[in-house]
Order: sequence, then structure tokens, then C-alpha cells
Amino acid sequence: MKKLISVLLAIVMLFTITIPALAAQKTVAASENYDGNPVVIVRGIDFAGLTYENGEKALNVSASTIFSALMDGFMGMLKLKKVDSVLDGAFLAAKEVFDPISCDKEGNSKYYDVSMKQYPESMASYPEFVASLPDGGEEGIVKTAVDKYGAENTYFFTYDWRKTPEQIADELHSLIGTARRNSGKDKVNIICASMGGMVTTAYFYYYGTYNVESAVFLSGAQNGTYVCGDALNGRIVFDGDVLVKFINGATGDNVFLKIFIGIFDMLGVVDFIANIANDMVSESFDRGNDLMLRDSLGAFCGFWALCPDEDFESGVENIFGGHEEDYPVLLDKIDGVKDFVFSTEDTLSKAMADGVKISFVSNYNSGLVPVYEKANLNGDNVLEAELTSNFATIAPLGETLSKGYIENADPKYISPDNVIDASTAVFKDNTWFVKDAPHVAADYRTGFSEFTFTLLESETQPTINSFEKYPQFMIADEFLFVSPLK
Repeated sequence: MKKLISVLLAIVMLFTITIPALAAQKTVAASENYDGNPVVIVRGIDFAGLTYENGEKALNVSASTIFSALMDGFMGMLKLKKVDSVLDGAFLAAKEVFDPISCDKEGNSKYYDVSMKQYPESMASYPEFVASLPDGGEEGIVKTAVDKYGAENTYFFTYDWRKTPEQIADELHSLIGTARRNSGKDKVNIICASMGGMVTTAYFYYYGTYNVESAVFLSGAQNGTYVCGDALNGRIVFDGDVLVKFINGATGDNVFLKIFIGIFDMLGVVDFIANIANDMVSESFDRGNDLMLRDSLGAFCGFWALCPDEDFESGVENIFGGHEEDYPVLLDKIDGVKDFVFSTEDTLSKAMADGVKISFVSNYNSGLVPVYEKANLNGDNVLEAELTSNFATIAPLGETLSKGYIENADPKYISPDNVIDASTAVFKDNTWFVKDAPHVAADYRTGFSEFTFTLLESETQPTINSFEKYPQFMIADEFLFVSPLK
């Protein structure tokens, strides 16, 4: 049960990636003189993008449905005096909510009429969509690209994230082929965000690098996310201190709430609640797995592609152990996903050796959803900075590296706030860190956006020494304008 709740919470966390900005403005006319490569924006995971053939969203999280199921469980708990009744109600409610986007035992969409809204041509073919683009998230990046390069040179890759990395890479290859044919250019440039980092890496793995000149990874999930690894392995921990850090970060400048949470923490209420939660999730995994997880969510191959190397095989055993004979096709697909997941460092290193100009941007100083073992790590509200930076050494949220560690480290790669040692990152000279920036922060007409496109347009491989304005360590203000961290 513990693993089931953890996966559901992980999905809730990933769902936040898809929340768009509320504001929308018309884009300005693009330059007619652009003669560079077409640009492909590869978005992150998008739950809301899965729709029926009539355009209606497939995933409708109904509060009334969940409330009704929980109330049924609560009444059962009062009658039978068993907590399991409430938990069963929660599982069944989640199963009902996620059923439209569920996959079958072979890892295919359970319903043939549910698919992802996609854009197989340039943005010039979708004027209404372009006119309604919000300023935030991946759509904000698309909006900027349309302004800079023209709608005819801008492509937006969306995908059914439930599929295998290979299937998604096939679709990206098709879109890149369209962009090359339409533009007459041999190569494209890519900006990939969040899960898009995994997708772009999959493209390099399955199709090579010839068709790509540059790629910028924004909060990229090329190494997966620990929330998935912990979730699939049942490592759920409700830690009072981590919970307080997360709530304080989420409350922003609300002093009243911070004081309120501080009093609760001082009185031990937060730890008390955390202990109760830990006791509740320590029971009944097998029942929860049978009720909902294995068939409803365990069949998402794209979800497995976000599982870190060290957690992959144990996660498969936890979810499918004892039931392997029921899922031969799905497990064969998942085994193929494992081969890709284990190749990330080699794939990206080869891409750079082949001449692809690759840059990584990792945001930090925000809490993560406080329900899994590694939730004490530093991140961008959604992904852990350790993974988006390709394994820089980063102190836990609210802490700094020890004095002894710093004294023995290369000062060139130590952040001014003593939180990060970038020297351990796989691509230490091609990775930037932005303090206080949220997940996928390149919103329209912001300094972060300008920084992103500067990396993309560099004529040579960008390094942390390429731009005086953009050193390795920066900080973002509330308007997402970036400046050197001091």
C-alpha cells in the first residue's frame, strides 16, 4: 500500500508540471529575416493533454467523485472500525479518476479513442493556438520562439507520455523530419523541458545526433526523478522537518501562515501528524496494488522511463513480483525501457562528442513534495536538482555544504551560497544553476527566457565561461529575471 500511495503522490507532483500560466497575450510579429535552423520545443509530461476524439479532456479529476468514494470508505470505517475501508475508498476513487487514461496489460492505451493533442506541422498551421498561448511553461517558450524565429520555423512536440521512449522518439523523429523538409535545413535546434529531457535523450539514443545542432535542457528529467524511484520501491517517509520546509516554501510571503506552521511545529503537532501518516501507509501494499496500481498505473511505460537506474529493477520486482506470467508483453517493453534508462550518460556524452551543442539548466532552492525518502533534497518544486544537473553535489534544502567539504573542493565550482559543488556534475562546464527559479522557468519576455535562447543560439558549444552576463551560478527574482549569484 505504501508503494501505491507513493506513486499516486508522485503523479500528483508530476501533474503540477502541466499547470499553465493564466495570462495569455497575442504574440508579436516575428522577424522575416530569420534564416537559421527551425526550433523544436519538446514539452514535459502533460496529463491534461490526453483527450477523446471529440477534444474533451480524458482526465477529469472530479472532486465530487473522490469525496463520494472517501465518504463511503469513512462510513465503512465507522461501521467496521477499520482504516482499510477508507484506504480502499481512496484507491477505488483514484482508479475511477485515472481509468480513462489507463493502459492494458500490454502497455497500450486501454481506450482507443484517447490520445494526445499533437501539432505535426509548424506553428504557422495553428494560428488560433498561437494567438492563445499563455506566457508560462513550455507554451511560453513556444511563444518566444514564434516571436524570434517566426511561426513557420517553430515546432511544438507533444506526445503520449504513457508510451515507451522508443515510440515517443519515433514521433519526434517524424516531426524533426517535417521541420527539416519544410525549412530546407539539415538540422534543428531543440529546447526540452522536464520529461522532455528524457524524450530528447531517447531521440539521441534511438536515432543519433545528425539532425540536431543544439539542445538546451531546462529542468530536464534525463536522469529521471527520485520521487518515481522511491514511489515504485515503497520508500515513503513523512518527515515533519521536510514537511515544514515545503509548507513554508509554498506559503511564499504569507507571514501569518509561516508563524502558524511554526507554532504547530514547536508544539510537536507536525511530527505527530507525520507519525500517524507513516503508520497508515505501512500496511496493505498487496491489496492496494491489486486494487489499482499494477493495472492502472504500473502499465505506463513512460512512467518507468523516469525511474533512476538504481531503483529500476527493484521497482519492477515490487510492482510485478509474483505476477510476471500475466504481463509478458508489458514486462518485455519495460525491459527495453531499462536498456535506455541505463544509457543516459553515455548517450549524452556521445551527442556532445558528435558536435551537438548541449547546455543544462538546473533550478534549486525550493522544496519537493514531502512524501518520499529523498524529499529532503534541494529542487525546483518538482524535480531534484541533483538529477537535473547530472549529479552535482548539492546540500539538502535549507543547508550548506560542510566547511570541511568546501575546503577540499575546487572553489571554481562552489556556488557563492556554498550550497552546490558543480565539479561532480557529469557536464560540469556546461551546466548552469539558477537559485529561486521554479520548474521550467523560461516564461515569455523574462530574463530567464533571454538566457535560455542565448544558450540555444550560441555559435559554439556554450560553457560557463562563454557569457559574462550568465555565469554558472545565478539567482532569479520574482519576475524571473536572472543575475549573477553573489
